[in-house]
Parts: sequence; C-alpha cells; structure tokens
Amino acid sequence: MAEVPALRRAIAILRHMASSNRSITAGALVRSLEIPRSSAYDILAVLEELGLVARTESGYVLGAGVHELGASYLRTNPLQRLAQPIVRQLAEDTATTAQLAVIRGWETEYVLKEQSLKSVAVITATGVRMPSYLTATGRAILAQLPKSEVLAMLQSETEFVTRTGKGPTSVKALNAVLAQERRTGSAFEHGEVTPGISTLAAPVFDVLGRPIAAIGLSFVTETLPEDTGPVVDQVKAAAAEVTAKLR
Repeated sequence: MAEVPALRRAIAILRHMASSNRSITAGALVRSLEIPRSSAYDILAVLEELGLVARTESGYVLGAGVHELGASYLRTNPLQRLAQPIVRQLAEDTATTAQLAVIRGWETEYVLKEQSLKSVAVITATGVRMPSYLTATGRAILAQLPKSEVLAMLQSETEFVTRTGKGPTSVKALNAVLAQERRTGSAFEHGEVTPGISTLAAPVFDVLGRPIAAIGLSFVTETLPEDTGPVVDQVKAAAAEVTAKLR
C-alpha cells in the first residue's frame, strides 16, 4: 500500500480533534500525535483553508466543513430510508407535519418531510435550508455538539438573521438557548421560522454518539396542548428509534 504521510497525519489530526470537546493547540497535537512541528503547522494551514478546522484564540477546533462532509455522507447512507417510516408514523399519530433534518455548514437542511392530511402546510420542503439557530431541528443538533464546534460553525456569521423578529441574535444568546435545550434533550421554536407555527425537535445520534440529524414536529401554535410533555416524549421516542436503527 502506498504511503502518504501527510494524508495520514491530516486524518490523525482530525480524528484527535473530533475526540476532544475543547480547542487544541498545535503544540498539543505535535506532542500527542508525534508529528514534526513544521508538518503539523503546514497541515493545519491547509485544513483551515479547506474549512475542515478553524482557529480560535485558544487553539484549533473542527471546522464547519467536517459537519458538511458528514451531511453529504448522510444523503448516501441508510438514514433517510430507515427514518422514513418512523417519521411518517409520527406525523400520522400526531396529525401534524414531521421532518428529518441535518446541518450543512451553518444551515438546517430538511431531507425528509411527512405530512398528515390533517396538518397545516409549513416551510419545510425537502431541500429547503434555514439558519440552524432559528430552527428547532437545527438547535436540537447544535445543543449536543461541543461549544467549540458550534462556535467554529458560526464564526463567519457576523450578524444573525431573523425571519419574524424572533430568535437568538448572537452566539451568546444562542448559547443560552442551547444550554436549556441540552438539559431537556429537545428543542422548541415558536414562530421563528413561520408566524403562528411552533416546532419541537429531538436529536438523532450515530454509532459514535454524535448528533447527525434531528426529527421535528410542527404545530399551529394555538393548538399546542398546555402540557407538551406527551408530544415531546413522542418526538424523543421517534428520534431514539432512528438512532437505534443506525447502530
């Protein structure tokens, strides 16, 4: 087998960074992976140019390009096929619209949509993209990622956009929302994407325990039950079922 040391070292760096929940300095990578210092800096420079790593004040973190590659993989793996009947059943059981979404770059991309005949139309057609920080599905994924990875994903966003005047307007505000959603294991948005429509979502995890997708459920806000616990449990159960099928 042909040896390509630079490629092997680049992959080793990415894997090492993926195993950490904080930024890593170039010096730490040199020591941990026993890579020549000059090679490490050269490789990091190329990975940064390609968007696979991002530089922060305290070191390097995985860049948005890594998550985008993961999302591209999802489109060719069994995720959508395995999730479709589960998402469909969820839509029918709740008489709503259910979606499966992934994150590409800093955006939520809807890859699957199932709509009950009794549900209302929502802007979640397959292929539609929305800022991840506005959508429940996007935030359900972001909440389960390391904070450093979320920061890298959004570092190019100098100003958060809004569709309806609602939603977080900065990374600091987003982190506060994600902290709450991380504790509950689910995410809610009320009219941040479409006026009068609320969505709740729960994350789907891969075999390594990384959040790779989310299942969302959309309601007319005024029809939401006072006790949302049972419907939250339904969404979590659907996400857990898809997670189990991926393992």
